[in-house]
Amino acid sequence: MDRQFKGFEPIHTVFYSNFHPTEGSKVCYQFPPNNLQNYNINFNSVKNYIIPKPQLCHKLLTMKYENYRIVSYPVTVNSQSYARNFFSFNFVFIFPYDCETSPYEPAIARLAKMFRVLEEQNQILSLAENDPIFFKDPSTLSSKPDSNFSIQDLIMRIYQDLNSYSECLIPINDANTVDIKLFPLVPPPTAIQLSVDAVPISVVNMNKVIDLNWDPTMLNILPFIDGLNSISNISKLSDSDSNLVIECIRHLIYYKCVIITDIFQFSNIYAPTNQITTFLSDPKLSYDCQLYVTLPKNADILKLPFNELPISNSNSNLTSTTNLARGGTPYHKKTNSMSSQNSTANRLFMSPGRSSITSSPVSSLYPNRKHSESSLSSDGQFFRSSDKYNYLPTRSTLFDLYRSLNHAITIQTWYEINYDIINTNNIDIRRLIKFGITKRLIYRVYSYPIMSDNKLKDTRILKKDNKDSKKDFLLSTSDIKFDVGDKLLNSIYKKLSKVSFDSTSPSHDMLGSATSVDKTETKGKYTLSDTEREMLVEALDNFESFDKICVRLGKPRAEVELLLREIGEYKIINI
Repeated sequence: MDRQFKGFEPIHTVFYSNFHPTEGSKVCYQFPPNNLQNYNINFNSVKNYIIPKPQLCHKLLTMKYENYRIVSYPVTVNSQSYARNFFSFNFVFIFPYDCETSPYEPAIARLAKMFRVLEEQNQILSLAENDPIFFKDPSTLSSKPDSNFSIQDLIMRIYQDLNSYSECLIPINDANTVDIKLFPLVPPPTAIQLSVDAVPISVVNMNKVIDLNWDPTMLNILPFIDGLNSISNISKLSDSDSNLVIECIRHLIYYKCVIITDIFQFSNIYAPTNQITTFLSDPKLSYDCQLYVTLPKNADILKLPFNELPISNSNSNLTSTTNLARGGTPYHKKTNSMSSQNSTANRLFMSPGRSSITSSPVSSLYPNRKHSESSLSSDGQFFRSSDKYNYLPTRSTLFDLYRSLNHAITIQTWYEINYDIINTNNIDIRRLIKFGITKRLIYRVYSYPIMSDNKLKDTRILKKDNKDSKKDFLLSTSDIKFDVGDKLLNSIYKKLSKVSFDSTSPSHDMLGSATSVDKTETKGKYTLSDTEREMLVEALDNFESFDKICVRLGKPRAEVELLLREIGEYKIINI
């Protein structure tokens, strides 16, 4: 985790002050003894803020005095029984000025509020002074019940217990105790917008922080947070509701356990950041990268030739992958940007020149991999199983691979250019990219389709005309004449008589207009439905990236580009 809790700052001094009817504001008790005098803290300089005017009472006050921070909660209790018709007191805590006092502040306020109530009910503090000058009727002191309560003992135990154990439990009487426990205060979580296509990557070893008392959904999804599965896929694999999974991922992000990245696709574009030089200047960072990205020496993926032809299996629901030929899409290509299920699906390959079909699921390509067995740590720690390696790629090799990424080429093109280097050094490119994103050595370049305003305006007008025509087509029965109604029914009968009930034919409504379909293929081209056109126009208006458009339509980028061509010419900007 980025910032770890290092403990609470110890209290420098605790003292109790009240307003004496004849002497005014004074320090009654302090611990450690004479600490104010020993550190040249002059009470007279701050007494007007320790026992302040009524306007500042019952508020948490924090002030700076030289190199110290003074935190207090002054209280005034009004009653006719007091000599001055009021009794003012304050429990004051002094800390070094540059320390964090926020964990103490709620406890200081609660302590003062509790003694305010006890003073109003039992006059516990004023009677503890054992001085009749505080009361109008001196006999009030003689009616004091027997009690062992001591303010001096109270502040001593508060000081010692909070500094030693960060908590205290001090009995006052048979019914009341001072119960304080310090907790580190963390800022409230910010609104994190997550979509189902986001991929969580663990940056700590989940096996070391897991607790069986966690939420059941959290326990279910942890084994599937492996840096490959998207939130949608994690939801399916763990049989959990996607909204609950998103909420769990938000918690993990807040506590710096995971980071979010995009689904790894060979159509993605990455570029180095200005922190790329730290890869060479930080030996630990580069060594962690060498360990993390190197494949086991017997990994089956290293035995696959570059050119592979996928064989679809009609008995499975797997999505067919495109080939690894140069100019085609490599093995890891996603066919649907909404899900990363292809990363865990079994694939069947037939190599050119081979007559047998080899089954190569990802689990066999990485024989030693387990769920969440490896993770990246933000503090430099590295977690991985004990795989055997022939050798590690050199730092310069990995640095050159990162440096060769740029805005002009996709991962597919980059992989084709550097295939020999990657294969010779047993490098897992998915892990290479993931490590670079996690350590901020590289960043994702997003692609945005841009279309001229005139074409978008024409599309909006066409969409509006279609809506108006549909609206005009809805006729009221009171406006239909019998001859018009007969003609309308005859036209419907004719259209219904031509309807084919083949499962591949588009369905029609009772007025003969075709219902919206997501995609119809005519002569090798995609035809935009009204819904798709509306969503695309809205996305172009909002300058959304291809990733967001693919998620909204539930289609891969290749199909989205074909749909965009139906609207008109467009340009792509990479940012």
